[in-house]
Amino acid sequence: MGVIVKKVELTWLDRSYVLPIAKGMIITFRHFLKQITTPTSKRFTIQYPDMKKTMPKGYRGLHELKRFEDGAIKCVACFMCQEACPARCISIEAEEFSELSFTQGFEEKRPNVFKIDMLRCIYCGMCEEACPKDAIWLRNEYEVAAYDRLSMNFGKWDLMNTYADVDGKAHLTPSQESPATPSRPTPNSGNQAGPA
Repeated sequence: MGVIVKKVELTWLDRSYVLPIAKGMIITFRHFLKQITTPTSKRFTIQYPDMKKTMPKGYRGLHELKRFEDGAIKCVACFMCQEACPARCISIEAEEFSELSFTQGFEEKRPNVFKIDMLRCIYCGMCEEACPKDAIWLRNEYEVAAYDRLSMNFGKWDLMNTYADVDGKAHLTPSQESPATPSRPTPNSGNQAGPA
């Protein structure tokens, strides 16, 4: 059964819209006065290029691939983040980089290609939660802009250098990648470094 809606006849004051516009202007003027009398640090409006909003703890911003002190990537190409990603924006290609007899199963592979399509990413943090090596983090950077779609495909080196300036680390390039055998000590080799 249908619902009967009675037609409402508007008065001349309602049809002129003077009263609703006056109410809206009063609200706007009240907010204007409140903003002027509030100190700059406590205002709702932020003067963006000069002031930046401090993001709360737990904010999921731009990704970072963590690395060891010697610059080697922490990721072992286990594909857990790729499988956990609901947007399917992560793609990984693994490569072997050490002899299994030397490392005894410790870090025998790493990502040769690690790409994240930032246009597809929904910043849900599932990749961060799925990573068993704590190699991928979503930190607090929220300024991601580009002039074309291809530059929003972040590769392995882009993700490793995302927060290099903030953390005081050197920028890495593919030529600085660690050699075929890891140079840092393995759990079973004591304090000795592996062969170069």
